[in-house]
Amino acid sequence: MGYLSVLYSNAICAVLLFSRTVAAEVRKQIAGQYGGSPQLLKNLSVGGNIPLTEAVEPVDFEEYLITHPPLIESGPLRDLIEFPPDDIEVLYTPRECRTLGQAVPEEGENDPHVRDCVRSYTEDWAVVNRKYDASLDFHLTSQKERQRGLPKQVFESDELPDHSSYQDDQDDLKRRSMSIDDTPRGSWACSIFDLKNSQPDALLPHLLDRVPNEEIDHHNEDQRKSNRHRELFALHPALDEEEPIERHCVPDVPKEHFGQRLLVKCLSLKFEIEIEPIFASLALYDVKEKKKISENFYFDLNSEQTKFMLRPHIPSAAISTLARSAVFSITYPSQDVFLVIKLEKVLQQGDIGECAEPYMVFKESDAAKNKEKLEKLRSQSEQFCQRLGRYRMPFAWTAIHLMNIVNSAGSLERDTELEMGLIVGRRSLERTTSGDESCSLTSFRPATLTVTNFFKQEGDRLSDEDLYKFLADMRRPSSVLRRLRPITAQLKIDISPAPENPHYCLTPDLLQVKPYPDSRVRPTKEILEFPARDIYVPNTTYRNLLHVNPQSLNFANRQGSARNITVKVQFMNGEDPSNAMPVIFGKSSCAEYSKEAYTAVVYHNRSPDFHDEVKIKLPASLTDHHHILFTFYHVSCQQKQNTPLETPVGYTWIPMLQNGRLRTGHFCLPVSLEKPPQSYSVLSPDVPLPGMKWVDNHRGVFNVEVVAASAIHTQDQYLDKFFALVHALDEHMFPVRIGDMRIMENNLEAELKADIAALNSSQLEPVVRFLHLLLDKLVLLMVRPPVIAGQIVNLGQASFEVMASIVNRLHKYLDTSQDMHGSLHWCMRWMSPGGLGGSVHYATMARSAVRPSSLNLNRSRSLSNSNPDISGTPTSPDDEVRSIIGSKGLDRSNSWVHTMGCKSAPWGTSPGSSSDAKQVILTIPTPKFKLFHEELALQWVVSSGSVREGALQQAWFFFELMVKSIIHHLYFTDRLQSPRKNRFPERFMDDITALVSTIAGDIVSRFQKKVISVVHNLLSSHDSDPRYADPEVKARVALLYLPLIGIVMETLPQLYDFTGTEEQEAEGNSMISQTVAMAIAGTSNPSPSLKSIHLVLQATRQHGSFSAESSRSLLICLLWVLKNADEMVLQKWFTDLSVSQLSRLLDLLYLCVSCFEYKGKKAFERMNSGCLIFFGTCSAFGSQENLRWRKDMTHWRQTSEKMDKTRAELEHEAIIDGNLATEANLIILDTLEIIVQTVSVTESKESILGGVLKVLLHSMACNQSALYLQHCFATQRALVSKFPELLFEEETEQCADLCLRLLRNCSSSISTIRAHASASLYLLMRQNFEIGNNFARVKMQVTMSLSSLVGTSQNFNEEFLRRSLKTILTYAEEDLELRETTFPDQVQDLVFNLHMILSDTVKMKEHQEDPEMLIDLMYRIAKGYQTSPDLRLTWLQNMAGKHSERNNHAEAAQCLVHSAALVAEYLSMLEDRKYLPVGCVTFQNISSNVLEESAVSDDVVSPDEEGICSGKYFTEAGLVGLLEQAAASFSMAGLYEAVNEVYKVLIPVHEANRDAKKLATIHGKLQEAFGKIVHQNGKRMFGTYFRVGFYGSKFGDLDEQEFVYKEPAITKLAEISHRLESFYGERFGEDQVEVIKDSNPVDKCKLDPNKAFIQITYVEPYFDTYEMKDRITYFDKNYNLRRFVYCTPFTLDGRAHGDLHEQFKRKTNLTTSHAFPYIKTRINIIHKEEIISTPIEVAIEDMQKKTQELAFATHQDPSDAKMLQMVLQGSVGTTVNQGPLEVAQVFLSEIPSDPKLYRHHNKLRLCFKDFTKRCEDALRKNKSLIGPDQKEYQRELERNYHRLKEALQPLINRKIPQLYKPVLQVNSHSRMSLRKLDV
Repeated sequence: MGYLSVLYSNAICAVLLFSRTVAAEVRKQIAGQYGGSPQLLKNLSVGGNIPLTEAVEPVDFEEYLITHPPLIESGPLRDLIEFPPDDIEVLYTPRECRTLGQAVPEEGENDPHVRDCVRSYTEDWAVVNRKYDASLDFHLTSQKERQRGLPKQVFESDELPDHSSYQDDQDDLKRRSMSIDDTPRGSWACSIFDLKNSQPDALLPHLLDRVPNEEIDHHNEDQRKSNRHRELFALHPALDEEEPIERHCVPDVPKEHFGQRLLVKCLSLKFEIEIEPIFASLALYDVKEKKKISENFYFDLNSEQTKFMLRPHIPSAAISTLARSAVFSITYPSQDVFLVIKLEKVLQQGDIGECAEPYMVFKESDAAKNKEKLEKLRSQSEQFCQRLGRYRMPFAWTAIHLMNIVNSAGSLERDTELEMGLIVGRRSLERTTSGDESCSLTSFRPATLTVTNFFKQEGDRLSDEDLYKFLADMRRPSSVLRRLRPITAQLKIDISPAPENPHYCLTPDLLQVKPYPDSRVRPTKEILEFPARDIYVPNTTYRNLLHVNPQSLNFANRQGSARNITVKVQFMNGEDPSNAMPVIFGKSSCAEYSKEAYTAVVYHNRSPDFHDEVKIKLPASLTDHHHILFTFYHVSCQQKQNTPLETPVGYTWIPMLQNGRLRTGHFCLPVSLEKPPQSYSVLSPDVPLPGMKWVDNHRGVFNVEVVAASAIHTQDQYLDKFFALVHALDEHMFPVRIGDMRIMENNLEAELKADIAALNSSQLEPVVRFLHLLLDKLVLLMVRPPVIAGQIVNLGQASFEVMASIVNRLHKYLDTSQDMHGSLHWCMRWMSPGGLGGSVHYATMARSAVRPSSLNLNRSRSLSNSNPDISGTPTSPDDEVRSIIGSKGLDRSNSWVHTMGCKSAPWGTSPGSSSDAKQVILTIPTPKFKLFHEELALQWVVSSGSVREGALQQAWFFFELMVKSIIHHLYFTDRLQSPRKNRFPERFMDDITALVSTIAGDIVSRFQKKVISVVHNLLSSHDSDPRYADPEVKARVALLYLPLIGIVMETLPQLYDFTGTEEQEAEGNSMISQTVAMAIAGTSNPSPSLKSIHLVLQATRQHGSFSAESSRSLLICLLWVLKNADEMVLQKWFTDLSVSQLSRLLDLLYLCVSCFEYKGKKAFERMNSGCLIFFGTCSAFGSQENLRWRKDMTHWRQTSEKMDKTRAELEHEAIIDGNLATEANLIILDTLEIIVQTVSVTESKESILGGVLKVLLHSMACNQSALYLQHCFATQRALVSKFPELLFEEETEQCADLCLRLLRNCSSSISTIRAHASASLYLLMRQNFEIGNNFARVKMQVTMSLSSLVGTSQNFNEEFLRRSLKTILTYAEEDLELRETTFPDQVQDLVFNLHMILSDTVKMKEHQEDPEMLIDLMYRIAKGYQTSPDLRLTWLQNMAGKHSERNNHAEAAQCLVHSAALVAEYLSMLEDRKYLPVGCVTFQNISSNVLEESAVSDDVVSPDEEGICSGKYFTEAGLVGLLEQAAASFSMAGLYEAVNEVYKVLIPVHEANRDAKKLATIHGKLQEAFGKIVHQNGKRMFGTYFRVGFYGSKFGDLDEQEFVYKEPAITKLAEISHRLESFYGERFGEDQVEVIKDSNPVDKCKLDPNKAFIQITYVEPYFDTYEMKDRITYFDKNYNLRRFVYCTPFTLDGRAHGDLHEQFKRKTNLTTSHAFPYIKTRINIIHKEEIISTPIEVAIEDMQKKTQELAFATHQDPSDAKMLQMVLQGSVGTTVNQGPLEVAQVFLSEIPSDPKLYRHHNKLRLCFKDFTKRCEDALRKNKSLIGPDQKEYQRELERNYHRLKEALQPLINRKIPQLYKPVLQVNSHSRMSLRKLDV
């Protein structure tokens, strides 16, 4: 026991000190892990990589107790520290045998494998008991009990409206999109008015009083400590049962496996007529699995008189064959199980139908009437019985749906009789439960069934496949079987759950089960189960059975007479007929065993199916001569002279062994026509023996299945080979023969290692069945290596490797949903490392194994748990054994210890006399004997790679195994009480030490969850243990765990980063950058960005070290220690810590804040709604009965298992989590106060106090309860009061952060939080004012913070912040001390300014997802700062930044040009320099919009005022920088001409400064720009423009507004349409937004008022004729655009398109408020003009366009033949010449009657003249361009042209005479078109 204590204390120390407990090497290794950590290097003062906690060698506990007797007086604490002396005992438990006699083979001489198996099934158990195990179980009270009476903590996140409703509110805000340009900025007066009318929150009493700091601290501490929850772990979710300390359950004694057991009693079978014996059998079938799931139970209900008819054939019946009741076992009960009853009768002449006819025709009531016929039938039956009595024929069958009976019987009274009709009888037994419901056979009431109908067997449908079809059909309401004519009978059966110990029961092996009072009583038989699926159960009893199932025979191609065929089955141990063994089990009313069995005969069928089952008792040891012989007979039913009763017609056989392995499975065998020759049995019939004749040319014609139920034969090739090789070593004769393999001595070692490795490939089911033996042999190879070729072969590592692999396979594959750890503990109890001190097999795990005790692979079954011990095998001489055993003197006859020698070698387990052993030991080199625990430790220590990994996965198993071996060793060598150093050799101690430390290191690095779970569970049990309820006692316990603080501090870089997510979210949600926020705040000088501690953590974090779950468990343990440890002790401990260590502790507390942050009630509801959650990154909330941490929870999975919770449960979970968050943060606050007290008197207080402030600020930023925040703000106020210079002089960044946190809480929805935050903010200003007499810094930072807050906060409420601002104003008014100073006025100025900024930035927040609206808003805010040049400049630059992000370079350039113009405007006021631009007028050529930067209004501020135009840009260099940026942006936008204009402004500046270098650069860039203009000629593309109109009240102020949008070049209409539709669809709902497809004027009255409509039209720049003179280049036509046009075709009757004579066109001209490109991408339309063209005007435009295309293609330089031909084809091609011709025919065929159209007629005529001329020019040009191959094409074009010209000639030559009359008077029709103006 002493050593065990050290072993475990070592392990715990290793866990707690993270494997630095032993060996300097390990310490160095662990220290090295932190060596490269930047944070650690930064935090440590000197030593670089010296650990924060000293690694201490573990104390030798026993020596310490001896040298230091306990000082504590007797009592509970003293009892807890002392070990009980009588804890361990080793007991011998006799193996319980459920049968009267042991199940052992009868043969005297068996091979070693059989002997090993038998011994393992018969020997007694040796059990190690720990009497005081129970005291290790912490009887934890239910979590719910401990959670009663928790107060509900108030969290702002829970008080907020539901997310969806909040989102709706946000959407409403978004929809109220204002027309931004028109809304004036709020005024000071407005702000004052709003604030004056606001209500302040309650003021904190005595806030402004002067109180000593000590008193404040004392008051704060009292407040914090009151009403605290005493048990921290009651608030933390308990770990899963498998996660804490492994609990040692005491498993049951291993037993044979049974499923659910059913007792079936066959009471009577009666037919209408009784003329012959009828033989019945019962079996279970599973229709779904299509499998027979039990062997046959044969029973005989014939009367004695009827039985007498068979007397010649059955002289006497054994009692075991007279059973009429059977116990069936069903491991997998289901709705698909049927009880099938088959009837057979004695073979007679005629087919089954003829033989069954009398049973269907005759009635019992007509017996007298049919007496003669019945007598005749009886007489015939007697004749057949006498002659053919040994043969059977199929007769009838029926089936009972088992679950129908069970379910129905469950609701019936006892002894109720159920009468079964055809299938289910008269009672409506068709009520079946669904397959999903559990099928229990253990609790239904017994029922007696009367089956009244049987079905006649059909000779051609006897196979199992046919049966499954019938059974499936039976479950259908319209069963085919119902329509068949039944055989009427009465079979009475009693079905009930089997009693636990039925009397007079026989096993499937015919052994009598206890109790069996009288051997003469008719027995009940246990029926062997063939499970539907694999059962992973170890063998515990000897069984060796074989079931042979002949299935079908095909003699169709056999010549000769063979029709009434039967198969005789014999089990032979030689080839002589006399070698048939009497091992075939009898059926009913016959001998117990027989030498042969006959299958039933199907009359006159050459290819019969069989349904027989032949059960054979296999000999334990098989040889090559054992085989099953099948002899096929033709049976003569008619008695004829010279005709024998049976004629052999074929032979075949199955050798039982093939290469030493049992042959089982399906066989399709050829059949020999002749008797097999000599020595046939060693060969398979598949081998074509010479001179033999075969049926059907040696093809397979006989199908048979052989199934073994054996505890000897593994039926797995890898296991078989391994066992065979291991036992071959016993013989020590080379070469070793295994089957047909010959293994030479020099190859034996390699073969042995290969076979050991190959065990990994074996099937799992046989591995489990033979696990005890397999592991025993592996252990034997480890502890006693064999001698091969005179050399000891070390197989320890190979054996250890495969053991680890097998344990892992079992753990992985055997129902991982069960608690594998708990179930594997059975083997530790029922194992017995066998052997003694110097023995070979010492501590072999003998009967041990790794097998689950109750795998519960199915919910309704419980598996066996055992692994029988195989006794040890000391081969030492008896006297040596006796000397080792000493006074123990064990009785070797029945204990697990047997003295055994090796028969012919020193290796093996063969029993023998000690003298044999002596001889062997004297003559053969003896390998060194090893103790198992020593060898196991050694192999484990030296293992590496996958072996080590495998062992580590199941380390608990190997440690338990080792401990068990150690206990046996100490117990049997009387060393339990001796000092530890005398118990084990030094080498073993070293191995154990190395093993514990390296394994602990591995566990820590890879299984932190397990390690941490142990610590977590220990502390949790302390927390709830009533013995430690007293705070002083708990403080003493906590003191033991004080090193945990240092350990966790050291692991900080490996802990999960709980802070990361929040920061990323905040970053992701922020639409306003730091620069923008500062611009809002009124400064253009950004301060250094704030750094979060998590960035530092992240930089040093070793990714993947600790999961979120493990980190959380570790941190709750840390908080428990901090909560319960004595404050004075903590203070003293903190005093001894260095600055770097204290900083690390603060970092840890920072992490704790994030870890235990409250997630909110909504999070619980979302989890419960069945959404997918990732448990790896979110905390586990609630009690152990609810959400639990499981291994599989670190992956995505559907959370429907345990998630359907009621609202009350969810509320409860949220309350617990809220209390946990509050308590955790209060512990952190307590610790911070202790740290502050500790360092306040030291020199290094500044850095530490900065860290304290960081943690405080971080806790304010997290989701906290109102209760915590009150205490937090109180601590913060005290800290600022004590160390004001800390905040305002040193930690200035933190001052900004504090302002942000306070402002954020000032906008809280909870009044108490607002009250405390307002008080803190006011005192901050006050203290700042008192130090420096103004509070510029706080003013600036509060202003910046507000902008940042509104930009990033999701749930920001303007109204609550307004109330807080009012509260601050109220404090200022009531502050009597400072009333006479300027302080109140400064506070008022600040508050009013904050309120204005609030209004602006709130609107920005509303539109963060709408880029156009966001830019409009920034534009509006910039416009509002027209009189504040610094702020306007900042906003213009922010807009430039936004545009650059979206690649709107032209707009970004415009913003920069406007910025430069603004700077120039004010510079010209400050300095009069000729070379500088005179103001924004200078920039007119760059953009006509720039004039809006003119400083001409009355309220323009003077640039020389203090603080105005003080930014870096309001200088010459600033102006130059802005213009250079503008040039670069224009260049990126491809606007190279604008680059030239920018440089025109810049060049004079550089010339004046004589800056040749800059001038050279500029001219270089100009050369590049002009070069690009030349190279890109014809390939340049700028923006695409669209008119967008918004209609519908959903758009708010945008309703009926129209804009021109500038989109990137080549933007299709569909693209912008999809973008806007998707964007507004997301906002309003997809079904609420519609895009108007046409461009017609919108009549709003016809639109659905509940929907939002968007009309999008492609528009082109529009220029009047006079403008075209100046707009020559592509750039000219795409720059400074204010007018756009689009055309809409229409007809007068409302259609868009019609015939030529009715086709009108509407041209719409649009004018925007500013010219494109501008500082925005959308500009309002301020003017609209419509021009309507008549059909003839439309035709004129079309013809002019076509003519222009021809002219362009003709005169193109260089010429483009393809383009020219394309245009020509479109003008004169035969397919299209109807186009121009039709236009001419419609409009020119007649002179119009309306004189107004004369001029249009004439203009069109002239257009056609020009058109034909251009066509001719084009043809001429084409002729000059084409090659010879296109001459025919040219001629075709010319022919078409001439045809067109001829058709047009009369039309274009007809002049209107009126137009050519002398001019009398000028007509006033200046324009023959209809014009409508619309503004």
